[in-house]
Amino acid sequence: MKKLPLLSIVAAALLIFVLFNGVSSALFKNWRLDLTDQGLYSLSDGTENILRDMQTEVTIDLYFSAAASRDLTALRGYAQRVEELIQEYALLSEGKLIVNNIDPEPFSEQEDEAAAAGLSALPVNNGLETLYFGIVASSEHGEQIIPFLQPDREAYLEYELSQLIYNLQRNTLPVVGVISSLDVQGGFDYRSGQQTAPWMSFDQLQQLYEIRSLTTDIEVVEQDVDLLVLIQPKGLSDSALRAIDQYALAGGRVLLFVDPLAEQDPQGPMGMEEGSDPDVIQPLLKAWGVKFDSHKVVLDADYALVVNQGPGRPPVRHIALAGLDPSAMAEGDIALMDLEMINLASVGYLSASEGAGSDFEPLLTGSVNSSLVDANKLRLVKDPVALAREFQADDSAYVYAARISGRAQSAFSANDESPSGLQATDALSVTIVADTDLLSDRLWVQVQNFFGQRIASPWADNGNLFINWVDNLVGSADLISIRARGSYSRPFDRVAELQQDAEERFRDHERELQLQLEATEAELNNLQSQQAGEDGLVTLTAEQEQALELFQQQKITIRKQLRDVQHELNKEIEALGEQMKWLNIAFIPLLLTVWALFSAWRRRQQQ
Repeated sequence: MKKLPLLSIVAAALLIFVLFNGVSSALFKNWRLDLTDQGLYSLSDGTENILRDMQTEVTIDLYFSAAASRDLTALRGYAQRVEELIQEYALLSEGKLIVNNIDPEPFSEQEDEAAAAGLSALPVNNGLETLYFGIVASSEHGEQIIPFLQPDREAYLEYELSQLIYNLQRNTLPVVGVISSLDVQGGFDYRSGQQTAPWMSFDQLQQLYEIRSLTTDIEVVEQDVDLLVLIQPKGLSDSALRAIDQYALAGGRVLLFVDPLAEQDPQGPMGMEEGSDPDVIQPLLKAWGVKFDSHKVVLDADYALVVNQGPGRPPVRHIALAGLDPSAMAEGDIALMDLEMINLASVGYLSASEGAGSDFEPLLTGSVNSSLVDANKLRLVKDPVALAREFQADDSAYVYAARISGRAQSAFSANDESPSGLQATDALSVTIVADTDLLSDRLWVQVQNFFGQRIASPWADNGNLFINWVDNLVGSADLISIRARGSYSRPFDRVAELQQDAEERFRDHERELQLQLEATEAELNNLQSQQAGEDGLVTLTAEQEQALELFQQQKITIRKQLRDVQHELNKEIEALGEQMKWLNIAFIPLLLTVWALFSAWRRRQQQ
């Protein structure tokens, strides 16, 4: 048998490789295989359902300034991942999603369009250039934008894109039904004899949704109500309890705020309104698999807020007021993303009932340096120092807010005299918060009246949390199910070392140039601030004019050198990146191919 020369074998292998890639690219162009550790390029089932169910065509204009980002290697990599993800959306939408990649070059019509749409312009390269990186999405129902795609929010990118597409499928505002014993939408203050304004949290909500006030004796919650918000719902009739029960069992979403001590409640002399029962909601909580003690308040020493005691007295930590930072918030939860501080007052606690069929997922959790106190005692003891003096931790971390989902039974037996209706569900969706005061203005925002317009100056994220919860819950079940995506960041130790070495080598040069620039600008300012003549114009001698021109030229030269130095910082890293690409894409596969061919040749020789 005649042996083929090694060169012919290699040529044949390369030809087969090229043909295979060409055929596979043509036949399987829509196929994807995601081998990343956290499924970075795999869309959630919820996203796929939203895209398949699209009825209205949506256009996404992705703006990214290519030239202005030339030295921002990490941002360019993120922009490529965003583009690839959006293209994945377009493939699954079956033509309903149209994607336009737009480079808003300086002084172009595209740059004007980006600015007019409300996209954020980021100054880069010492303010000499402007960078746009945002999305403008539109359909026949309106337009929505993402002003700037921040790399540190990459984990939430899929949710934001899916929410944007879902919202553009709707032609009406979502409806939020509200039942509240508190004057969250404004009321009448009998002490001052004046009308009170809505709480700012609800004032902001009214700008985004249709708010529908429901009474405490309703017999049914209408099907067009996208979300039912209950705030300290005292005095509910049996018919109202049944209506809420059936709404939740039928797949309706519920956001419930209950409080052992609602400080904004217009209470009677014994701390309770006559004819109202604060535990009227307990049958529903029991059916949903949740325990709530309406008579106990949590004192949390680790998250205690610092309050002023008045003139001449030092500030003190108030253990009945909690300021929760991200360590108290559920990691990866969409509604809690990027929040920094949530303030609570006289908060209660939640826990899962034994044997409950529902899933109990904590969202806000206190520290173990906590204890319980009777709500009536806290009404009487106003001094934070006295509270702290009697405090003794019980080493329990209490849950302040939780998401309840999955299986649940009706709160009313099928043998009841009234119509039974639905008796169970596998898709319960209830979010419960053991505090109502977090919605009140005093814990998170200062509101001022400016010529009849209410101006909000928030110092905590309570309002954002409320809006986030509503945004998340009014969406479809598919939208709620979308998880936070994994993080792309995979640090390379060699790259980090190279970057540090480059920065050390160029830092001294950059500092020297910066000092020269500052000195030059100082001389320019000195020359330009000469005493003006009688006509108000600056008068300079010929030597000063020559020096001024020289300094201006020096300033331009130094700024150019600074840009060159900053550009050099990325050169070696980019070179290493190209080497790694060559190793991964070409060299390693080629080396394996040569090894395989050599092994085959050796076996043939041995035979």
